Amino acid sequence: MPIQQPITDAIEATGELDQGEGKETIVCLHGWCCRTGDFAPQVQSLSTKYRVLVVDWQQRLTRRHGSCAFDEICADIASCIQRAGVTRPLLCGHSLGGFLATQIAFEHRLPIRGLLVLDSTIPLPDQTRDSWIQVADRLERGPFGTACDAFVRSLFIDSEQGPIQESVIQGMTSQPADVAVGLVREICSHRWALSLQAIDAPVHMVASQHSQLDMDAFHAYVPSATSERIDNSGHFITLFQAERVCQAMLRMLNR
Repeated sequence: MPIQQPITDAIEATGELDQGEGKETIVCLHGWCCRTGDFAPQVQSLSTKYRVLVVDWQQRLTRRHGSCAFDEICADIASCIQRAGVTRPLLCGHSLGGFLATQIAFEHRLPIRGLLVLDSTIPLPDQTRDSWIQVADRLERGPFGTACDAFVRSLFIDSEQGPIQESVIQGMTSQPADVAVGLVREICSHRWALSLQAIDAPVHMVASQHSQLDMDAFHAYVPSATSERIDNSGHFITLFQAERVCQAMLRMLNR
C-alpha cells in the first residue's frame, strides 16, 4: 500500500498502536520524548499484511511514575509485548527507542526475529556522551521548554520543515521535564559496547545523513550486522523517509 503523507492527527498519537492481523508482528519503539505516531506511516502501510504494535513506553512510564532506568523500561516493554500475545517479533527502535530495543536484544528478554536500529547513536561515543550530559544539565536548569526546543532544533532538525516537523517539536517539548532529563542521563550512564556482543539475532541499522551512529563501531561488536545510510535526510526518518524504513522492515522480515 503506498504511503501517504501522514496527517497531523495520525502522527500526534501518543497511545499504544496495534493494527493488523498478519502472522508476523513488527514491534516499534519510539524515541526520546516522542510519540507512537512517529510510526504512523509504517502502521498505515504494513498493517495490511502484518501486525504492527507500537508500544507507548514513555506514556506508560509517566503514568506509573516509574524511574527512567532502562532495566525497568525494558522489562515493562517485554511484558507489554508478551501480554499482547506477540511471539518472536521484528523489534524496531528509533533514536532512544533503538537503545531500548538493543538492550532487550542483548539481554534476551524475549525471542525476536531480528533487530532494526533506526538512527540511534550506538555505541555511544565518549564525546557524544559528554555533550549529552551537558544537555541534561541545561534541561534541568530550565526553563525546560526553551532549552528542549533549542536542543531538538540543533541536533535533530535538518532540511525537513513544515507543520509535521513543528508538530514533532511541540510534542517533544511538552513532555514532563523530569522524565526527559532522566532519560538523557540514563543513556549516558550505560557503557554499551561490550553488551552488543551478546546479540544473536539478525541486526540492520538505518542512519540519517548526519547521524552520529557509528556503523563501523557497531559492526566491530556485531560483525554480522548490516547497515545503510539515507542521503538528504534528517533524524525523523520514520516520517520523512517512511518508504525507506518500510522497505528495511520488509527486508528484515524476509530474511
